[in-house]
Amino acid sequence: MHELVCTTHLVDERVPTLTTARSAPIAMHSRNCRRSLRCYHKGMPERDEIQIARWDAIRTRIGGGLRNMRGPNRSQAQIAWELDELGFHVSQSMVSRYEAGQGEVPLTLERMVGWAMCCDALSSQHLREVLELGGYTLPWTRGDMTQFDDILRKYRALSRPDQMVLRRRMLWHLLGVQPLALPEYA
Repeated sequence: MHELVCTTHLVDERVPTLTTARSAPIAMHSRNCRRSLRCYHKGMPERDEIQIARWDAIRTRIGGGLRNMRGPNRSQAQIAWELDELGFHVSQSMVSRYEAGQGEVPLTLERMVGWAMCCDALSSQHLREVLELGGYTLPWTRGDMTQFDDILRKYRALSRPDQMVLRRRMLWHLLGVQPLALPEYA
């Protein structure tokens, strides 16, 4: 992280400037700078800038992969509802924005896998491409993922609450997360 120091009255009385360790002075944008005070402005951490630039570079391709995973048989509203039931607070407009490559926040591994589960597309090439673009991998073979898709399709005949319990457990299993054990009372 780089600290920006206001040098308004230290360098040149006529031109307020900001300087960093790496750059030349830039025009000051703060109004609360006083002659007697030094202003300290903190820039965005470099890691966050890199992540934002990386997301901007891949979000259109990820959006295409998400759209292809959904396919013509499911609506954006169905995906949004099922993702919401999994615990991801996603609206239909968010689904639309992500599929159009306009999502502002990078998708996490959990959301990508949850999206594929809601589309019965765990074994699809689209999920593999989306995960690869995001820099993620899962320890499952394509055959394993096909079996998970088959289980999901069979369980669609169950009630919605039972389907959600299965999907949550399957999501934890796919991600390698152990469910919390309830304490035993004597």
